[in-house]
Formats: sequence, C-alpha cells, structure tokens
Amino acid sequence: MNEKIDVDNLETGMFVTELDRPWLDTPFLFQGFLIETVEQIAQLRQYCRYVLVDPLRSLNWDSWHVTPERKEALRRLEILDRQNLQALVPLPLGLAEQASGAFGRNVNRYPDRAQLEQELPRAKEVQQRAELEVEQLFQDLQHHGSADFERAHEVIDGMVESIICNPDALALLSRVKRVSTYVYARSVSVAINMLLFGRHLGFPRDHMQLLGAAGLLLDVGTAKIPPELLKKTGQLTPEEYATIQQHVSLGLDLLRNSKGISEKLINIVACHHEREDGSGYPRNLRGAEISVPGKMAAIVDCYDALTSERPYARALSPYEALQHLYAWRHHLLHTELVEQFIQCLGIYPVGSLVELNSGEIAVVLAHNRVRRLKPRVLAILDPAKKPYGAPIFLDLLTAPMQAHDQPYEITRALEHGMYGIDPRDYYL
Repeated sequence: MNEKIDVDNLETGMFVTELDRPWLDTPFLFQGFLIETVEQIAQLRQYCRYVLVDPLRSLNWDSWHVTPERKEALRRLEILDRQNLQALVPLPLGLAEQASGAFGRNVNRYPDRAQLEQELPRAKEVQQRAELEVEQLFQDLQHHGSADFERAHEVIDGMVESIICNPDALALLSRVKRVSTYVYARSVSVAINMLLFGRHLGFPRDHMQLLGAAGLLLDVGTAKIPPELLKKTGQLTPEEYATIQQHVSLGLDLLRNSKGISEKLINIVACHHEREDGSGYPRNLRGAEISVPGKMAAIVDCYDALTSERPYARALSPYEALQHLYAWRHHLLHTELVEQFIQCLGIYPVGSLVELNSGEIAVVLAHNRVRRLKPRVLAILDPAKKPYGAPIFLDLLTAPMQAHDQPYEITRALEHGMYGIDPRDYYL
C-alpha cells in the first residue's frame, strides 16, 4: 500500500512510514511522521535516498500521486460526467468542475449546525426508528411479498436532516451493528454512509435523499433468500453463491412492483455489485456503463461489509477496510470516488479505535473538518492499558500536551475489539 518516493520528490503533507535505513541512524524521533516543514524534507534528503509514504495518511496525496494511469482515469471521468452523470444524479454547482479536474479537496457546502453532543440524542432516535422500520419492511416482504416503501422515505428524511446538521453523530452510531439484527442494522449503516458520502460531495438535499433511500434498500432482495443460507458460517458452494447473487435481481423485482420507487433508485440498487473491470454482477457492467451513484453504492457496500461482523469473516477496523478499498481502486472500484470516500470518512473514521503516542487507547469521536489527522478523541485506557475511571476528552487540533510537553498524536489505528473494548460503551 505504501509508495516508494525519491527524497527529491518529497512534499509537505506526506506521511513517511519507513526510511531506507534504520531509524536509529537518523535524528527522527518517531517511526512514522507527517512532513510538516521544508526543514524535515532537507533532513530526509541528508540521510536518505528514498522513503516509503502512506498515501492514505498523507494530506495531499490526491495532488502528488498523478501517474499516467491516473490521468487517463481522470480523462474518462470527465467524459463520464458530460455523458451521463447529469442525467442520473445532477451534480451540484462546483462539483462538475472538481470531477473534471481531479475530484479535488471539496469545499464543504454544509457547515455544521450543531455540536456532536447536541446532535447525538436526536441521531439515536433517528437510527433506532430506522432499524425498526427496516425490520418491519423486510418482514412484510418475507411474509406478504410487498411493503410500504413510503415509510422508508420518511425515515430517510430524518437521517438527512441529522447528517446535514452534524454528520459525526450518525457516523458514530453506524459503528453499532447488533448481531441479532445484522441485515437491518447493516441496511441503516449503508444508508448513513451513502448520506455521508453525498454530503461530502456537496450533493443537494433531494439527491442525498435518493442516495440514502437506495442505501437502505440495497439488500432488500435478501428478504427472499433462505435465512439459513445468509447465516452459513462455512464456505459457500458455487450453487449457494449463485443463489446469494440473486438477491440483486430479486430486490429489483420487489422494487419495480412497488409504488413510489423511482428508476434512479432502482438503477443504484442494480449497480451496487457491479465492478469497474466487468467482474461484478448481475450484468457484468464495466467503467462508464455503471452510473456514478451505482459506483458510490459499490464503494459504500464494500466498506460496510468489511467492517461488519459476518458469519464467515471477522469485522475489520475502519482503517483496514479503507486500505482494502484503496487497493481495489482502478480495477474493482472507481479510483477518484474511492479517494473521495476516504477523504469523507477520514483515515481514522468516527467510532474507530486508535493508539496515541502516549500509549493511551482512544475512540475517535468527531472529525476536525480542516485536519482529518487531528480528530476529537476520547482516551479510555491509560498507557498501561488500564481503563480510566473517567475517560479523557482530547481535541488533537488544539495540540494538547502530555506531561512531558509533547503534543498528543495518533500513532496507529487498532483492530476491531482490541483490548476487549466495545466503543459503544462510551458513547451510547
């Protein structure tokens, strides 16, 4: 995942993970650091010929990592924007120019209207109602073959309002997926991440509602798949896997036979398992044949699946999942949209576990919109990995100092469940 960079090509904003020589032979204090000054670059040039850089933790990786392959992808994206993006989901003012350039860093169209602490109570109610409504919807489909989709749209309205007000509240809650209601909780989580993605890209409210509704209904076809097959822990046979894949076509049939479902929404559901190289299903679409909202749904669906507890695989940490998405860009998922999704969530997504340079363990509570590597965190374990009696709130953007006058920093992301921690114990 790391990029090998000649020291003559280094820029501020790059995150150095490895040197071409032992760290102890250099004046650098930490094994892994963000280049913030030209003096650091001069020091690296003095001691090294090349270094390894982590693009995901670099602040400006979308501007320096421009390869011929990337330029061609941008050219294709510009054509895609002109030909069919406006027809499927019209882009808000300014985004078309960004897409045709480099899908660059996005000016936030939605300033936060409330602090996380203020929005969290309402977000809890919105999430709980959404899970109940989705559960009822799936049960109606299983038993009656039809459901009231208008109620799903009403739920989305509340989710859109919460995410526009403050995206971190529902993002934090989306990390909670109860095993007993996996399908329902995952549907709500996918909808939340689709809305976060739409907000990040500056989509207007009605388009965010479309994205959220589609996210809620992506897996509606699983209501027609045998439950024992969905819960199977062992390897699926080719026949069983083919049955699982039918959930897309089954879902499309349910949606087409229902009132109040637009063709745009159906198109998103139809595309969420398609892949850029044509290896997806059900129609083996490739590249520009896949709608942009469909490409977004594919990215969000992959991320949410990876970070969920599944019968056949452990849940990955958000950081691990983003690494997978980054590795799959170009051939499976759309390059620039993957990069925008990573910028949307931040390299340390809300709700994830991190270790600080003090040795303390913390939960990421909220992002700082300007510096994604400097989130607001809640330290819950001390350096000896013992629980604090009262967790300690730290806003890393304000450079809080440790006892020996060294600023707190995040040193690494942690795997899901490390140290027996359930982050929801600290914010629910």
